[in-house]
Amino acid sequence: MNRSGKFAVGVLCSAVLAACSLEPNQLQATAGTSTAHALAESAAARDNAPGLSEQYAKLRKQQIAQVDYKLSVTIAKTGEAFSGRVIADTQFRRNLLQPLTIDFAGGEVRGVQVDGKTVPFEYNGHFITISPEHLKGRKHAIAVDYTHAYSSNGSGLHRFQDPVDGEVYMYTDFEPYDANRLFPHFDQPNLKAHYTLDVTAPKDWSVITSVREKNVEQKGEVNHWVFPQSQKFSSYIFSLHAGPFHVWENDADGIPLRLFARKTLAEYVKPNDWFTFTKQSFEFFQKYFEVDYPFVKYDQVIVPDFNAGAMENVAAVTFSERYVSRGDKTQAERMRLANVIAHEMAHMWFGDLVTMNWWDDLWLNESFATYMANLALAENSEFDDVWENFYLGTKQWAYGEDQLPTTHAIQLPVQNTDEAFANFDGITYGKGGSILKQLPYYLGKEEFRKGVSNYLKDLSYKNSTLDDFMGHLGKAAGKDLDQWQQQWLYNAGLNTIAASFQCKDGKIASLTIKQSAPADYPVLREQRTQVGLYNMAGGKMVLSKAIPVTYAGASTEVAAAKGEACPQIVYPNEGDWAFAKVNLDKVSVDNMSKHINDIDKPFTRLMLWQSLFDSVSDAKLPLDEFVSFAINNAGVETDINVIRLVSRYLGTSYAFLDQFQMDDAKRTRLQLAIETFVWDQLQKAPAGSDAQKTWFSTFTGVAHTNKALTNARNLLRGELVIDGLKLDPDMRWSLITLQNQRLFGDYAQAIKTELAKDNSDRSQLNAIAAEAIRPQQEAKAKWLENLLEKRDNFKLAQLKYAADALFPTEQGSLYNANVERVIAALDDVNSSDASEFVGTYARLFPLNCSDKGVQQVSDILDSGKTLNPLLEKALKNRRFKNQSCLDMAEAINGNTAG
Repeated sequence: MNRSGKFAVGVLCSAVLAACSLEPNQLQATAGTSTAHALAESAAARDNAPGLSEQYAKLRKQQIAQVDYKLSVTIAKTGEAFSGRVIADTQFRRNLLQPLTIDFAGGEVRGVQVDGKTVPFEYNGHFITISPEHLKGRKHAIAVDYTHAYSSNGSGLHRFQDPVDGEVYMYTDFEPYDANRLFPHFDQPNLKAHYTLDVTAPKDWSVITSVREKNVEQKGEVNHWVFPQSQKFSSYIFSLHAGPFHVWENDADGIPLRLFARKTLAEYVKPNDWFTFTKQSFEFFQKYFEVDYPFVKYDQVIVPDFNAGAMENVAAVTFSERYVSRGDKTQAERMRLANVIAHEMAHMWFGDLVTMNWWDDLWLNESFATYMANLALAENSEFDDVWENFYLGTKQWAYGEDQLPTTHAIQLPVQNTDEAFANFDGITYGKGGSILKQLPYYLGKEEFRKGVSNYLKDLSYKNSTLDDFMGHLGKAAGKDLDQWQQQWLYNAGLNTIAASFQCKDGKIASLTIKQSAPADYPVLREQRTQVGLYNMAGGKMVLSKAIPVTYAGASTEVAAAKGEACPQIVYPNEGDWAFAKVNLDKVSVDNMSKHINDIDKPFTRLMLWQSLFDSVSDAKLPLDEFVSFAINNAGVETDINVIRLVSRYLGTSYAFLDQFQMDDAKRTRLQLAIETFVWDQLQKAPAGSDAQKTWFSTFTGVAHTNKALTNARNLLRGELVIDGLKLDPDMRWSLITLQNQRLFGDYAQAIKTELAKDNSDRSQLNAIAAEAIRPQQEAKAKWLENLLEKRDNFKLAQLKYAADALFPTEQGSLYNANVERVIAALDDVNSSDASEFVGTYARLFPLNCSDKGVQQVSDILDSGKTLNPLLEKALKNRRFKNQSCLDMAEAINGNTAG
């Protein structure tokens, strides 16, 4: 179905692409040979720049009917580069009228052959170009011999050397457009291929890809690994991982399972958790989808320096080492591990088996996997608070991003791969996942499941579009989803709902759901949810009635509420089915403030606490009133999710207070109150409990007085013990970082002492953060020089740790002293083709709650410069958050209480 505004391609480009799709005789008949060739040549002009445009990807899809790759790679423990040879068996749709380009970023091309004959080529560092005169005919074997440097930024083929034992490990990470950093090929999702791989590697290494090896031949100090041809899939989910990994093996009802981790981390891996969560996910998904797991085995590889959480490479999923704790995990951390395992597994069907046609449908991958992972855990795992965690984490991420100036429709045009990289955000994952959570409630659970199953069956090993997916859902449910699709997928913005009610003689006379929208995104949507009515009974605030309702437009009367007992609290999104911000009516706010700890449902308490802090963020409730309310009410809370939320927002409140221009005595009083409360909660929490670990984490962020810092130092030294609190290495580093942040005690020696005990890469990264966070100009100058001028000497992971630590909220004067140096580097960074570093640079613009802070960012954005999409997005959001902070400061300064 044609959607206006879906693709930002001009009329001329559309005509060009249409012309290129015709056979030569058709071209002659429609436009004349000379005109047709001119159109084709204009379409063939690819920008001499990094990345891939949607326009050019469409053209290349018109050129290539089918391609399969034979890839040989040689890797070694030493050296800065690897070598390879790829043969692309390519079938063209017609004789080429324009050059063919082969994506290959940042390597060296040693030679190109077509059908065994050496041919001339051009290479600009971004792609290889072959003239059509060397590609006459419909089928050709195009061979490229090449070398490429190993990556140090987590993309392409990343090389890592363990500082503890010196062992070397390698892994690939490609999405959206880095597979061409491993080998030259056509790097776009709708040119699926089979891959036949062989690898020469050190003899003590494992080599892992999408299939299991069929032969390993020993050749002295190296082994030659030969793999059979893979199934057909997109190149961004191809993989090559290698190294002397520790391996665990298991089985999921006939599916071979392996888990890999580097040797020095293996003692901390809990393979029973990994395999249990993996088996539970397989059990759920195969039944739910009614499609057997489509690949031959399932490997999970835990890797260092990983930029994302995990990546769904076909049958060889990579996970960040952040999912391995060097101490006991909280239950929430265990659930996050289970969730990411389920998320990546869901991609094996939704993303790997059936793949989006282009990056405008990225949400089809990520939103679906986000929703399905939570559904799998909710229905087939040990965790009973899955949706509470979804609300606390994923959904708040989505709500936050949907209120930023850079919010966007879930489905949006993506003109190039740089824009695709910028769209890995809370809209694509969180909002999309949230509206999919709502959709089964709207369509029916079984109807939704059947539509998904049919979609996967009909499009296996193919590429799909949004209309394919929605068409299958609508057909299964017998509903026309066009209006729903327009409202939810093609329009940005967050709606707000509120309940308005009147009572007479103790009964509801009328109850209405009011819906509003921001001025910039005025669409009012239709959703199905529940209205919860709460009243005190037996000393508890209990749910007396949950009324299903489908609301639409500005006002929806809830007729079923008439005659019900007059409620003390009305919550218009009971059960959290809708994706909407909730404003509470005055009666509900008053009763919530009196009875927050009487509410018997933890999930309801969680949502009400969130609504309270939303009011702070919106500058409707002064922050000091929230702090006072939290300190007076949160001390008796026992639900871990509510504790996590309150502790999070107390830490956030402390940081905002550092930024506000306000009465210093009031600031001091409020920050001391937060520090004291958090320390008290840490001491009172049950020994060894998740609450204890939660309050410890918050304490390291708010401790600032001499007394608190002394307690922190004594905890580190073992001179102070809190019953049940076991400090793992990462917890120890949080205390060391705190010492350095406050220049307290032997802060510099603390780093040296810890590194002498633990010289792991994780400790070395923490040591960088601890040095960079010091409130000293020499520390700032050193790490800014490393970040901006010497970045090639460091891994991206090291730069990230430094950038994140460099300017904490209380160091505004040091930021102001260095900001011009940061801004001066912008042009150099903006010209970089490394999106990962662009994102790291953007972290050097921290919260700056001042008119000057707003203006500094505005000057960059209003300069007329064309900015990298990721950087432009980050700066627009920073300006917005700086202004929001000013609004919050005005609210607290206008409040005379406290």
